[in-house]
This record gives sequence, C-alpha cells and structure tokens, in this order.
Amino acid sequence: MSAPVAIRETIMQGIFDRIRTSCGSTFAFYSRKFITWVDLGQMITTPAPDRDPRQMPRAPALFLYDGFGFGDSGRQTWVQGARGQPAKRSMTPRVVIYGWRDSRGDPVLNTVSPAGASNGPGASYFYPLIEAVENAMDPEPNLAGFDSVAGSMTLNGIITFAWIEGSAEIVPGDIDPVGLGMATVPLRIVIP
Repeated sequence: MSAPVAIRETIMQGIFDRIRTSCGSTFAFYSRKFITWVDLGQMITTPAPDRDPRQMPRAPALFLYDGFGFGDSGRQTWVQGARGQPAKRSMTPRVVIYGWRDSRGDPVLNTVSPAGASNGPGASYFYPLIEAVENAMDPEPNLAGFDSVAGSMTLNGIITFAWIEGSAEIVPGDIDPVGLGMATVPLRIVIP
C-alpha cells in the first residue's frame, strides 16, 4: 500500500503548476528541486562528463523552494483561533529566480553558461521576471485555481488563499565574477 500524499505536497505542486502555466516561456527552466547558488555556479562554469546537458538549468531559471534560508521561507505556522476551533495553518515557500548576464550587461537567455560579470545594471534583468511571478500569483479569474465565490486563488478549495508577502532579495549579476544573479519572491499560503 502506498503512503498518502500530504496536503502540503499537493499545495506546493499546485502552486508550482500555476506559476509554470502562467509564466510559460518567460523562464527557460522550472524546478521544485532547489539548487544552491554555489552549486549552480559550479554547474554552469565547470563541465562534467557525467552531467546530462539537457538536465542543466537554463537562464532564466525558476525554483519553488519550501525550505529554510531566505528570509522567513520554509516556516510552517499554526495560530490557534477560538477555543475548540482548528488552528489556522500557513506555510511560507519562496520563488527563487536565477539568471545570468553577458559582459555587455545583456540577459543571457536559454543557455547554461554565463559570459562573465556584467557591466550593466544587473537588477533590471530580474524586474520582468518578478512581475511574471506576481501575475501568476494574482487572483485572476482566467488562471487555474481561482475561486469565484471566495474571490481568490484557492487551488480549487485546498487552500484558503495564497499571495505574495514579505521581503524579497535581489542579488544582481553585476557583482558576481561569472555574472550569476538571483531574485526571490516570498509567498504565504493559508491552509484551511
């Protein structure tokens, strides 16, 4: 007998699917399996004969990360309501976006290797990517998971609401020797 799928896993996959569907070709690579900055930097600058190039992240890359390490990401909270009522549960995953720029400061798109540190404003590379994630999390009636009665994104009733909340980080590619940059978008999800 197989183990039941936890509700949090169903939620994370639902959020990931919504972002991926909404953003489409805005990102060249999507994953829920997070790759750290250091590991990604080594992957894109060091060839490895045992690494399948089709599995390499391409820029820009989006990861939905539910672990600890960025602001308040990876936290699970329970707030007890009225006596005898179930606690309100929430989780705080984070969207992590990686990208790299070439030596002129232009975005490097759909490639696995950066061309070095950028001379251009690195953060500007991330603004349209962040806005694409914002649009994906918008309670838009035309996107999957919208509940017209609640007026919010509920993933067809498995969550109370999901939205962007908190502080984000942008590490521009112009300060990294290989031009690797990162931006994060904090999410909050309330589970009924």
